[in-house]
Amino acid sequence: MTVTEGRSPSPSILDDYRERIARRREGIDETVTLDGIREPATELAERIAGLGLTGLRARRDETARFVADDGITYGPESPGAEMANASVTPFADGVRARPWQLDPLPIVIDGAQWLALERGLRQRAVLLDAILTDLTGPQELIRSGVVPGAAVFGHAGWLPQTSGITLPGPRQLVLPATDLARDGEGTWRVIADRAEAPSGAGYAMANRRIVARVLPQLYRESPLARLRGFFDTVTRALHRVAPPGEDTPHAVILSPGALSETAFDEAFQSALLGLPLVTSEDLTSRDGRIWLRTTGGLTPVDVIVRRVDASWCDQLELRPESRLGLPGLVESARLGRISIVNPLTSGVIENPALIPYLPSVCRHLLGEDLLLRSPHTWWAGDPTHRSHILTHLAGLVIKPIARERSSDLGGARGPCFGWELTSDEREDLAARISAEPWLWCAQDPLAMSSAPVVTDDGLDPRNVVLRTFAVADGDDYAVLPGGLARVSPTTDAPEISSLAGAPSKDVWVLGTPAPSATGGHDEGSALPLPPMGGTSPASAPAPRVASDLYWLGRYAERAEAAARLLRVADNLAADHAARPRTPGHSAMVAVLTAVTEVTRVRPGFTGEGGEDRLADPLAHLRELVLDPRLAGGVACSARRATAAAQAVREQISADIWLVLSRLERTLTEAGPDDDLQELLMQALEALLALAGIGTESTVRDPAWAFTDAGRRMERAQQGVRLIRTLLAEPHSALVEATTHEAALGAAESIITYRRRLAAGLGPIVPAQAAVDLLLRDATNPRSVASAIAHLADALTVIADDGDPLIAEARALADRARGADLEVLVVPDRAPLAAELDDLDRRLRDLHGRVAARYFAGKGASRTVTAIDWTDGVA
Repeated sequence: MTVTEGRSPSPSILDDYRERIARRREGIDETVTLDGIREPATELAERIAGLGLTGLRARRDETARFVADDGITYGPESPGAEMANASVTPFADGVRARPWQLDPLPIVIDGAQWLALERGLRQRAVLLDAILTDLTGPQELIRSGVVPGAAVFGHAGWLPQTSGITLPGPRQLVLPATDLARDGEGTWRVIADRAEAPSGAGYAMANRRIVARVLPQLYRESPLARLRGFFDTVTRALHRVAPPGEDTPHAVILSPGALSETAFDEAFQSALLGLPLVTSEDLTSRDGRIWLRTTGGLTPVDVIVRRVDASWCDQLELRPESRLGLPGLVESARLGRISIVNPLTSGVIENPALIPYLPSVCRHLLGEDLLLRSPHTWWAGDPTHRSHILTHLAGLVIKPIARERSSDLGGARGPCFGWELTSDEREDLAARISAEPWLWCAQDPLAMSSAPVVTDDGLDPRNVVLRTFAVADGDDYAVLPGGLARVSPTTDAPEISSLAGAPSKDVWVLGTPAPSATGGHDEGSALPLPPMGGTSPASAPAPRVASDLYWLGRYAERAEAAARLLRVADNLAADHAARPRTPGHSAMVAVLTAVTEVTRVRPGFTGEGGEDRLADPLAHLRELVLDPRLAGGVACSARRATAAAQAVREQISADIWLVLSRLERTLTEAGPDDDLQELLMQALEALLALAGIGTESTVRDPAWAFTDAGRRMERAQQGVRLIRTLLAEPHSALVEATTHEAALGAAESIITYRRRLAAGLGPIVPAQAAVDLLLRDATNPRSVASAIAHLADALTVIADDGDPLIAEARALADRARGADLEVLVVPDRAPLAAELDDLDRRLRDLHGRVAARYFAGKGASRTVTAIDWTDGVA
């Protein structure tokens, strides 16, 4: 590693960092040495010096804001809500996504150093592919004794049900990943291979986009290898492994669901690759093929990029208790009608028990020495290795060979460190290793390199793990330049895990990328991407996706309607709460009652405790705005809209996250002394921006149509309830003057109402004029008639024009437009109330029919168990 000796551009922050480095017992740093700056990081160090601690803190805060604005998350925030074998609704109250952690300072790697590392990564990918091909085929490695059979067959990734299933093309392992760290000499060591369903490439691209904004000048002036070409190579690789005979194969990404730990990564790659992101709910198996269920019918699927662990992928042949898989998937792969990437048995090569044998395996299969070595590793299934492990247990890193068994170590998923165990714990672990030795291995501890992380009191050295990503590219592999770096959550913490809150870093590779980085072509001259089916923006979404889009529209509109009505109610409460037995107070009570009835929030201003809340309404109005537990309130509706958006991230504009992030900050960072009117205005600004994105920036395809249909359905129902509670209940003239203006103000129609009355346009009776504007007027976008008419228009994008649902929506719009004010709006208002009640019922019925038609699940799958009739008892 080249070092610029004696150069210290900052006598303060970098010198302080060096002192912290000096206190580390061993290991190198990626940015500095004890007496200089590492040459690749020279420009970065100068930028650090120029910013100083104050500037670095500002960049850190800016990075966190960009992460929030882009909606980058990792796993659920609530304890115990991780997506494992569960079907979790994205609307589950109390479950929120955890913000992704990103440090603004990149790790910089010299181009020549990267080329050397890349050669080792490509060799390792070829080797792992050869091992996988052999283990799922002739098993010559086991037969010849190069690899012990117990090390393979005792691993949870070994799935004999999938034996013999192969992909078209020269490579079986399509998307491998490798975790690396530097040892005390600065040499890269492999600490884990990832082949089951490796995640993180999407996070790497997202990190790059943010750091480029946080350090724009440094980014523009640095000759960096770009990342986009890697994802183009992935598209070509998926095309190559599709079953023969498909010129335009359909590919999908199979996800555990919206609350999986890496849901953002899955959705981001879905958008980058242009592939539908699906769950098992969206797929069905028929006649030996896999089909995607869409609102327009069944679409064949040829390639599945799975992000579900293999053992959960098929209830029929693997785990019957799984709710994440698809019965018949293994059989379809066996018949060659579906290609699964990575193959279902690929998890077996993540087995650390193979590591001691890789050097000899590499010579046996490839005829060459292994370029990238791991820390010294022992497999307890070998008696000699076991003796060493048990003798030196206090100084080793102990791992179960399968991640599913990590709970045996008392941890979540990571290894345990012998020196951290008590003597009793070591004795217990030694006993378990002796009882089942084939399930355990151990490694020498690795003195990882460090990198600076911005903290409140300066730069702190944190241990670094680099995850690199490769993709099969013909006979070879292409490697993503750089990768995803993660650093320890505290100085010298032995475990680096995103689950434990480890921050991430962008990785910059300087210089021109190697040819393999873009699949053998420069980015500017890359081959045209082959067509992949199922990527058309006009294609119909899956029922689950359609439902989430629809509810995104409904919840966004619900939050907006609640904010408008609460703004009016807060004004009235501020003026009249302390003036009982006045017309203003009576009008206030009517409007607060409407708040409860329109938003359907409980507890509200009616029912149990309603009188107490009416006596002091301002405190409860603040709760209705800010308390996310109150269904129907602004915060709850906004949070549920965000959850729905997270479930269909790949379907919606990236600009939406900026708006939702702003809305979230408004509602969560509000203090007890903040003016409620100002908070409501800020919330409305964000919600109006969200509506504007849908109106002005979204292609009119089925995805847009479901979102708009949800918004229009919610607006129509909210409008009917608003008119029913504030205009259909008679009051004195003074009270009605206020309640009518409150209804018109909540519907953003007060100015038009006043203008028309002053000009003598429309009905001259105020009650009739208000009902005319809010119920009948098709030119008013806030009217019930207009909302239903736009609902019908949205449905025409989804269904044929003669569809009964469209006919019903148009009939309801005509009914609203044709309401006879002379009959309905009479002094007792009973006819109007009856008409609105019936219209509300018909809208709810129409909603139910839309949901039944387009959002219906495929039903719970069941595994049929064979019955033994030999004793005559079933």
